Amino acid sequence: MRVFLRKPGFLLNRIDQIINALYGMQPGAGETLAQAELLLAIEAGGESDQVGLARACGIDTSTTAIILDNLEMTGLITRVQDRRDRRRSLPVLTGKGQARMADVRGAFASLQEDLLSGLDAGERAGLVDLLGRVARADDRNAPRWDIASSPFAQAPSVLFRRALQISHAHFTACVAPLVVTLRQFSALVILHLHPGLSQVEFARIYGLDPSTCAIVLKKAAARGLLEAVRSPDDRRKTLYTTTALGREQAAIIQPEADRSERLALGMLTPADYDRLLAMLQAVVRRHSPRLRYPGCLPMDE
Repeated sequence: MRVFLRKPGFLLNRIDQIINALYGMQPGAGETLAQAELLLAIEAGGESDQVGLARACGIDTSTTAIILDNLEMTGLITRVQDRRDRRRSLPVLTGKGQARMADVRGAFASLQEDLLSGLDAGERAGLVDLLGRVARADDRNAPRWDIASSPFAQAPSVLFRRALQISHAHFTACVAPLVVTLRQFSALVILHLHPGLSQVEFARIYGLDPSTCAIVLKKAAARGLLEAVRSPDDRRKTLYTTTALGREQAAIIQPEADRSERLALGMLTPADYDRLLAMLQAVVRRHSPRLRYPGCLPMDE
């Protein structure tokens, strides 16, 4: 796994896991982080419809619709007709939602502090600046984020997510038409280095819950990239190894993955790239042990 500590895309994925886990640990956190962000956007946005809220948070409108439906079911928001356009409905906080906002604001602020604990003030400011440059540089293939008017323009958790969205978008564009996800590619790399892992063993190494790993491995196996065989020692276990096709595709994907990384962070100088990489590594090292599935990351570099 040492090689992954040099990959910004992997580090950003791990930080996204960390962010969601840390938010659930904050005092007063009663909703998911995605729900909390939408509540904060509704509070800050005045009369914003679903599309405006999606752009304020930097997420796609279909995801926004699902989150709003869940918030409405829990009684935290309701929808009212727009006075200026009767075809639009505007999500607004209910009395119950307004009563939650002090806790939501506190939990969100505590998340930002907890996330960057271990970095000094100068490093924190530098990290926000670097992530902001990544977020503003290229968003053609990521969900639209109106960062200039967003209430989250300086929030590290949202800037991390935006960098991850841009990283994923460039990876997807570069490896097309192979249609391999970043997690599937990571599985090919890990299983090439460590053939014959079970689902649970792979999960312990990679740092994802076994049920998610099962989906990644089974989809890759269904496409002929992995071979799944029963363990001779325990017939309940399925062991995964790369196939010739999987190794061939991994070899094709690797230079494209490297190219996508350069595109995602191409606005940074080599010195800034190294600074960002070091801070990503620091965040991952500090917080990965707090995850339920921390993965087997070397902590001594």
